[in-house]
Amino acid sequence: MFGFGSKFARVSRLAATATAINGRPSLIRQASVLPPQKQQPLTIFRRPISTFHMDNTPRGKLQPYLGAIKLISLVSGSVVISILGLYAATNYYLDSNYPVPPTITRKETRRLLRGAAMREHLVPNAHIAYVFLLRALEQIYQDKQLGEESAEVQEIVVRLATAASLMGEQEPAMKMLEGCWERVADDQEVKKDSGYPDMWQKEQIGRIAKVLGPLATDKGEFDRAVQVYGVALQAARFLDTRIDVEQRDRLRAQTAGFVASLGETFALKGDYESARVLLLGLLAEIRQRNQDVGAEANRVDQWTCLDAVVMLNLAQVFAQLRSMDESSEWATSALAATAKNQGVRACDNCYTHTVYHMGTIAEAKGKNGDALVMYRKALEHGRKTKTGNIETIKSSIAKLESI
Repeated sequence: MFGFGSKFARVSRLAATATAINGRPSLIRQASVLPPQKQQPLTIFRRPISTFHMDNTPRGKLQPYLGAIKLISLVSGSVVISILGLYAATNYYLDSNYPVPPTITRKETRRLLRGAAMREHLVPNAHIAYVFLLRALEQIYQDKQLGEESAEVQEIVVRLATAASLMGEQEPAMKMLEGCWERVADDQEVKKDSGYPDMWQKEQIGRIAKVLGPLATDKGEFDRAVQVYGVALQAARFLDTRIDVEQRDRLRAQTAGFVASLGETFALKGDYESARVLLLGLLAEIRQRNQDVGAEANRVDQWTCLDAVVMLNLAQVFAQLRSMDESSEWATSALAATAKNQGVRACDNCYTHTVYHMGTIAEAKGKNGDALVMYRKALEHGRKTKTGNIETIKSSIAKLESI
């Protein structure tokens, strides 16, 4: 586990007490309020410190099976068999990583949940995923086979909220997530006697925190975000000693993401020193982990470019501390780290933000020509990869061009 025991304890003490939300209507009815045909762009970052969503991209998802698919195609010489191989590999991947609970028996509902998983993880489309999940929930509600409080339904609600947040519908997403959160967590800690199995409860806290934390940050509710991340870290410590080695590596990647987000939140609150200490410690842990796993560090997974994101966070923190030279050094290191995995969304996103940040450094030093070069480079890459804050970059370019 990460060597942040004392820092995690401090985080819990710093966490603010959130006001409980009472009188909330059914989560399924809440979800129905959101019009599925309305799709909005992703939330635009407008802050000096950018919170990153370290989601995996479709690239790398089916890599373990592609060799077998190509072999089938070569041996048979049949496109049909190749397609069947891809279909089988896709189904195997979904069944292995995102299985439909056996307690959901209606075939149509199971197909909807399978289709939603496809649109969440392999061919991402938040709008379609939202429609599939909402329809699945409606069918479960109609069948009266599972109650809203059931673990199966609660997991689907979190997925629905995640899709809603990606569509730009932050308020409905937060309402759904807060309702799920109240079932598994109290103000400052993991909820005791929640009625759910211990392992599932802690895993659910992590699932919720990955979305609720950034949403709270986007709204400027920094104390709430700190609280969410603090409870998520408590849950992660519980899980760390109770899962196998492969699961533990994924859990620790998620934990590292929470710590990075926590550092960003401290910075957004103006506590740059706490952010600096937390992020430097996290970066040391990530580098040690990557060194320990050796060649496996190059595979595309939750760890990919996490070190680059943390270095960009440090660059932004030092810029706020007016240490521009040190900020520039961290930004340069972040760019070098992203170059190792071009085409991975997390890396492309970090690259776009980092290049833009280097432009802000140049502008702060009065080097407007250099700043324009970096801004245009960030805009080109952002448009190509659909990453970064395009509107902010365009605004910065327009401002300098008007001088």
